[in-house]
Amino acid sequence: MLVTCLLVITFIMLVVSAYRQYRTSSEAALLTDATSSVASHLAVDELAYVNPAGETSVYIIDPAKLSSLTDFKRGIGGENYEFQISLFYESSEEHVLGPYGAAPPEGRPNCTLEVAAAVFENNHPLPAKLKVVAWHA
Repeated sequence: MLVTCLLVITFIMLVVSAYRQYRTSSEAALLTDATSSVASHLAVDELAYVNPAGETSVYIIDPAKLSSLTDFKRGIGGENYEFQISLFYESSEEHVLGPYGAAPPEGRPNCTLEVAAAVFENNHPLPAKLKVVAWHA
């Protein structure tokens, strides 16, 4: 009888521990997906360079659009996320634009993703990185 009780208690403790680990892994995966979604949307749509002919160049960032970006919140999959962005590139010297948006809250999980991109300057693209940090709002 005592052995049975010990086995049942051990089993319950293992199930609770496994569930906590599952939730942690699941929340990390959702945060990573949301960060990727925000970065892709910025690089393909909101910050993308539009040439004089009106054609959008995806993953080529227009630095002028960074300062006009005002909304640093997104609703993705029924969850609300906030984010911060920075842009790094080199021409004759290294440029760091940002960070734009609020800093991630202390003690809250966040995800950082750097996306390879380009910046159009002096009529040619320069290699760049778009850094996105996102967290649950």
